Amino acid sequence: MNKNIVFEILPRVLFGVMVLCLLLSQYLTLWPPRLTGNIFLLWLGIILTVIGFSSWVYVAYYMRVNGGFRIKNKNLLTKGPFRYVRHPMYVSVSTVLVGIGILFFSWVWFLILLIFAPIWYIECKIEEKYLIKLFGENYLDYRKKTGMFFPKLNKKNKITL
Repeated sequence: MNKNIVFEILPRVLFGVMVLCLLLSQYLTLWPPRLTGNIFLLWLGIILTVIGFSSWVYVAYYMRVNGGFRIKNKNLLTKGPFRYVRHPMYVSVSTVLVGIGILFFSWVWFLILLIFAPIWYIECKIEEKYLIKLFGENYLDYRKKTGMFFPKLNKKNKITL
C-alpha cells in the first residue's frame, strides 16, 4: 500500500475509532451523562472545550487556506499555529476532549484518552519520519525550533515565536 495513502487515512481512521470508543463509553456506563456539579470544573470544562474547538477550526482553516500538507502540494507549514507547535491539530483535539471530560466528569472518558494518547504520540512520530524524508533539512531545522505538543522555551524562559 502506498505510504502517502496510509499517512493521509490512518489519522482519520484512528480518530474515528477514538470518538466511537468515547461515545460507547458514555452508553456502556450505567449512569446517564450529566454535567459536573462543581462550578469551577464546569467553567474550566467550558473554557477548555471552547478554546480547543476554536483552535481546531483555526488550524483546519489555516491548513486549507495555506495548502497544508497534502500528497499533491507539499508545503511545509511553519507559520500561524505551526509557529508554536508542530502538531497543533492534536493539541486542539486533546484540549476539546479534556474539556468535555471535565464537563461531564467522566473517569471512563479520561481512561480512553489515556489509552489513545500513546497512539497519537506514535502516530506523530511516524508522521515526523515521513516529513523528514519529504522536507529533509528544512523539517529538521523546524523541529529544532518548535516543540511537538508544547511551545519550546528559549534560554530566557520565554516562548519562542
